[in-house]
Amino acid sequence: MRIITIALCLSAMIFAGAGYAKEPLTKERNRSHIELDPENTGTYTGAAGKDNYIGNCSPCHGLTGKADGPLADSLGEGVQPRKLDDAKLLSSRTDEFLFKVIKSGGASVGFSESMPDWKDTFTDKEIGQIVQYLRKNICKCKYSGKK
Repeated sequence: MRIITIALCLSAMIFAGAGYAKEPLTKERNRSHIELDPENTGTYTGAAGKDNYIGNCSPCHGLTGKADGPLADSLGEGVQPRKLDDAKLLSSRTDEFLFKVIKSGGASVGFSESMPDWKDTFTDKEIGQIVQYLRKNICKCKYSGKK
């Protein structure tokens, strides 16, 4: 099973890197619309961020968010990707916080620079969809704190 998972991750990385993404990047794409859960109700609409998560996040974070992707051990000595299946941890993070980490990278919130920024890869809408996918399918949690 692990070999199949690694093969799927590597295939996704190869296709994404070779330009087989669903649409080409252009500066004209709308980067202003964020599709988050503004009331933090935990009600999300489908898994629109799944493809982007699998193709770009799972190589480090793993397909199920266990920080076991094929590149997880290549981030530098002592650096491990965040375990995104940790519902207790992610329940303490707002959607806006998760959005910022994805868009601006780990260093923007005091985390490791090994977490890159994705602002030139994804639109705000796509980042919002990844956050929704994380909530619904990976940690299966919603923000439980106060803003």
